[in-house]
Amino acid sequence: MDLLYFQVPGSPTWLIGYDWSGTPRATVHLKELDGHVDEIGSGISVAPNGSGFLGSPYTFDRLGQMVYQGPPPEKGSLNSTWSEDGQLLCGVEEANSAIDSNGAGTSDYYFVRRTATGPSTRVARFLHLDFVPGDMGFSLYACSRGLNRALVVRTVCCGIQGALVLRMSDGALLGTWSRDAGSPVFSPDGQEVADPTWTPDGKTVSTEVRLILGGTVMARYGAGIDFRAFSANNRYAVVTVAGRTQVIEVSTRRVVWRDDQVRPLSRVWARPASADMALAFTAPPVQVPCPSASSSLCTNPIDEVVIVHADGTSIGLGSDLLMPATWG
Repeated sequence: MDLLYFQVPGSPTWLIGYDWSGTPRATVHLKELDGHVDEIGSGISVAPNGSGFLGSPYTFDRLGQMVYQGPPPEKGSLNSTWSEDGQLLCGVEEANSAIDSNGAGTSDYYFVRRTATGPSTRVARFLHLDFVPGDMGFSLYACSRGLNRALVVRTVCCGIQGALVLRMSDGALLGTWSRDAGSPVFSPDGQEVADPTWTPDGKTVSTEVRLILGGTVMARYGAGIDFRAFSANNRYAVVTVAGRTQVIEVSTRRVVWRDDQVRPLSRVWARPASADMALAFTAPPVQVPCPSASSSLCTNPIDEVVIVHADGTSIGLGSDLLMPATWG
């Protein structure tokens, strides 16, 4: 059963799992993280189907039992993107040489992966540089066992400048994608991208939805439609139009669901192999007991969450306003 997990306000190492009909089904306690997660929403990554949890350096199974303790995270070692079935964790490792007296050095980037119960291994080196970049980095966006593909995103300064598609099994480069400006949105499986064109003042002029490999255009949209996320089956997308959130069918532009309020959308979760999505809207913060000091109160952001199905039906998750855990 796929579960959508949320952290408990004031007790961030306790999580409640809901099924996609909005019914609470499970509670887990990641007790090894007690005292190490100081604020709600920090440092816990949940597998897309709810079958595992990661809170560095610990990995937990679906029951919240610790199944692996890895080494402390180091700079340049990122291994925290779950596969859609919760069986693998993928990432990018950056290895820099020592800097010589002239300020010169080298950088190597590796695609790495591991199971939930074991250490990471280097699958392949995908880039070597004869210098140490100061403002360029790579992150693992998508890790799909079903497609045997991983999507590695390249950032320069503060923006996305391109992506690489790697074969998961051996790290072979299958293709690349590049851009100049804007804020692209990738599908959860890394197959598609919504690529906007902006005006100088940051307004969307148009958006093309295309396949990353091959570049086939799947749909074109005009001004004022801002893509925010895709469903896991790539058929639907979350967009914002004049500040109001909508769920649309990508190929036909048909509006499936429209929010009845103008409110900021903070994040989206996509149920694996499904059109279902959970939308979190930023709500006013609340005062809750601080995890590290029971006599104090901390201000924590909270979200109002709505589950939306492909037929346009939606379910709100009550008024207790749980803070969603971070998804990898």
